[in-house]
Amino acid sequence: MSYIPLIARIDSLPPLPESVVKIETLFAKGDPDIEDIVKVIEKDPSLTANILSQVNAPYYGFSKSIISILQAVTLFGSSKIRSIVLASSIKRTFDVDLSPYNISTAEFAKISAMQSELIFQWYMSIDIDLARNLTPIAFLMETGKILISKEIIETNKVEEFLSDILKYKNISYVETIHTMMTTAQINALIFEHLNLNDTFYECMKYLDNEVEIPSHMKEMVTALQVVRLAINMEEQLSEESINSALVLVKKHSLNIDSFKRAVKRIQHKYFD
Repeated sequence: MSYIPLIARIDSLPPLPESVVKIETLFAKGDPDIEDIVKVIEKDPSLTANILSQVNAPYYGFSKSIISILQAVTLFGSSKIRSIVLASSIKRTFDVDLSPYNISTAEFAKISAMQSELIFQWYMSIDIDLARNLTPIAFLMETGKILISKEIIETNKVEEFLSDILKYKNISYVETIHTMMTTAQINALIFEHLNLNDTFYECMKYLDNEVEIPSHMKEMVTALQVVRLAINMEEQLSEESINSALVLVKKHSLNIDSFKRAVKRIQHKYFD
């Protein structure tokens, strides 16, 4: 299968809504005030409804419904709300069907949430600015699978794709076999097309790249690779996936203790 249909899908994506562009502009200037974020979101009824729907998802575990954007931003923090805003805007463009990966839309959303929470919990005590920058990228890290799924479904290759995932035990490799691109490579093109911050594009550009990662990107890309090893479509914080992630943490001399503490927090929140 050629990658050309995927490129065409990306090129046909509409620009981000004005409200999302305004939020990205706020973040480009630094850490924005909660009030400014709330004002922008509340002027977009569709975005408001989408955010409230997502923050009330069962896996977040709130005993009472979140009924306002101010409440949502206060509880989740500006970086997580930014993640949800971007994801909502991108996913609104597609009919999300992830059957080629044998997961539901709800499971996909949960995995994305866990990935972003893990990286934030891990880095919040190490470098809060890096934590804020990486949180939305981690939340969007699997977005390209939506386009791959659509292509696999429309070419009637779902059973073959699932069979290859079981056979090779390497999702990125199977994606390459079927589309000549990986999720990360597709993400890079999506983020570039939508004119997101250059960091989004560069992190995805190097995530699956075997060439040397530029020094200014190395820690960010490696941290995302660690999170993807620990939490992915096949395993979410299993003993095996955690151990695989720890190998990379140690190899690159990242903060092991902070990572282990973050893993325990996420396990307690989602699995206890």
